[in-house]
Amino acid sequence: MAKTAAKTPKVQSTLSISQQMAKLAELVEQLEDPEIELETALKLYEEGVKLSGAIQHTLEVAEQRVAQVAEDGSLPDEEHAEGED
Repeated sequence: MAKTAAKTPKVQSTLSISQQMAKLAELVEQLEDPEIELETALKLYEEGVKLSGAIQHTLEVAEQRVAQVAEDGSLPDEEHAEGED
């Protein structure tokens, strides 16, 4: 299993944010199993924390991009909506 854990960060970087969020939800569901073994739970938790950090980073980058576009006044959807009124 050590090989799988080593490959996880590479796989996460190739997943879309919606795929990452689905994977995180899957991890949470697995962690909610009352019969989960401690070592398995720890590995899932670690993977979830890494995945959560990757998701948070992606969202922060997207937020910065949106703020920059809004600051420049170059939001095409708003320009068309304003001109049509």
